[in-house]
Amino acid sequence: MFPNIHAMPQNDGVLPSSPRRRSRRWERQHQDEKVVYRGLDLKFVQQVQRLAADLLVPQGEVARSILEYSLRRYEAGFLELVPRPNPMRMRMTLYPSAPTNRKNPMKRKSKTSTRLEPSWRDITTWRNFSPELKRTISALASEEALNVPVGELVNALLRYGLQAHRAGLLKLEPVERATAQTILGEGEA
Repeated sequence: MFPNIHAMPQNDGVLPSSPRRRSRRWERQHQDEKVVYRGLDLKFVQQVQRLAADLLVPQGEVARSILEYSLRRYEAGFLELVPRPNPMRMRMTLYPSAPTNRKNPMKRKSKTSTRLEPSWRDITTWRNFSPELKRTISALASEEALNVPVGELVNALLRYGLQAHRAGLLKLEPVERATAQTILGEGEA
């Protein structure tokens, strides 16, 4: 009535595979095309992800295009980045000043209040960035230029570029990549 399960082979002749070690050669060869930013606004990162999914292109390509557009507009004088002194740190900030409790600034905060995770702990990684673009962004954020954290600068550039995209000023269109093709001989197919 029921088949004898002990008589049936357990693995159907297939041997279990051993764990494979992944080759990281490609990552090492393309390390200079990768960027890692801290403190990016999650809304902007998600908008870049959605655009990339809609266009069927890598996220890094969308982010790179938006940042390059914003930098061109900054260099042309259409985007104004005005750093302000940040009383909490030694560097400047591009964010507007946060409202403080004017009634009693020394008032203790309740221990039960929920604390938000600091934004600098959020890490975003993108690929397909040219070394020149990375150097340009770093130089603009440096002490010699705006003297702001790189993440704040990238947030400001993303905000501007995403607004331009929504307004129709920045058009993002995917371009087909050339791929290697092979010629098949007779009888191969």
